[in-house]
Amino acid sequence: MSSDRTPWRGDAPSFVHLRRLTDDTGLLEHALGRIPRRREGYTTDDNARALWTVTEWLDPRHSNVVGEEDRANLKELADIYLAFLLWAQEDDGWFHNNIAYDRTPEPESISHDCQGRSVWSCADAWVRLETGQRETALILFQKSMRTLGRIDSLRGQAFAMAACSHLLTAADQGMIALPDGWAAELKDHLLRYEDHLTGAFRHFSRDGWRWFEPAMTYGNGVLPWAMLKAYRATRRTETLEIGLDSLSSLQEAMTSDSGGFRPIGNENWGTKDSVSRWDQQPLEMFKLALALEEAAAVLESVQGDGMSLLVSPGVPSGGLRPSRNGTLTADRDDSSRSGDTRLVDVGEHIAALRQARNGCLSWFYGDNDLHTSMVDARDGCCCDGLQANGPNMNCGAEATLSYLMTQALCSRS
Repeated sequence: MSSDRTPWRGDAPSFVHLRRLTDDTGLLEHALGRIPRRREGYTTDDNARALWTVTEWLDPRHSNVVGEEDRANLKELADIYLAFLLWAQEDDGWFHNNIAYDRTPEPESISHDCQGRSVWSCADAWVRLETGQRETALILFQKSMRTLGRIDSLRGQAFAMAACSHLLTAADQGMIALPDGWAAELKDHLLRYEDHLTGAFRHFSRDGWRWFEPAMTYGNGVLPWAMLKAYRATRRTETLEIGLDSLSSLQEAMTSDSGGFRPIGNENWGTKDSVSRWDQQPLEMFKLALALEEAAAVLESVQGDGMSLLVSPGVPSGGLRPSRNGTLTADRDDSSRSGDTRLVDVGEHIAALRQARNGCLSWFYGDNDLHTSMVDARDGCCCDGLQANGPNMNCGAEATLSYLMTQALCSRS
């Protein structure tokens, strides 16, 4: 998109394009330019993302920038996305992902990523939406609980783990009341997922590679985000350590030579030896911003606990992890520690994390490899990706939601 588009001024974005992509059934997956491609139909993935997005913008933390007209429109959209999820959920609690435009479910095998993402969105809506909508989200989550023990994709498990932690923390804060027996069941699932992701990180982290898998592929930021989210409920030091350590690795992999952020390209992904540059997806910037904001929030929660930060030279801003004795450090492992580490204030690193989070939003507005805007602030649309020859001018659901969510994370007051 041309660079003369209206820049972000710190106010709420336009939700015109999100509304354009949404009909009375749900959010359509693809667009040709900015016009919905009805033939491509719907996905539960995108409608779960959309529910998460409108729930975020309806949060009181955005009340200073979201006007009454936008709030009314967002509530209407929440109704549509909740109705879609209610319709897409099978009797056994699993969500069917791909739906044709004529509302016919398309043949498919179970998507475990979709299940985890939908579970998270329903849990978050139960916690944060108002009466009249949150009750439906509760029923959706309740029905999906029987699937929690069978989600077997890493990102699906990460979303489910985050959902369990979110509900347990919200219950502790008096935001929701868990039915009898739920706290123990959610805690069991949370600890099991936490152990599984911890094991994955330990297994693959060697020879300078600090990650949950042998490659960084798609939606990477959800993995450190989920570990940090889990820490809120379990308070396991190693969980916080892995969350911050893996986030530091992801930041490093997504930092370009010029110092800005660059999504790991979908062409060949990212490994210890190389990082794919092109077919950059807006989703990756959103997920990085999500993890950065969660890291800042977690550090705020422990700031008064007397923790200090040890930072080693060359570690990206916010690349912090606690040692197992409770002292936060940026050392990768014991062998890398040296006298060059320095003690810094926790508050400084919270500020650094949020500065990096805002850098993710800057990517959408032109701080990217081609110095081109990926969004049009006038209607809230976002290009589907960035190629070597320029942006993909189609503005589908995933890209638009990634932009709106990144802006929301950077707009919290």
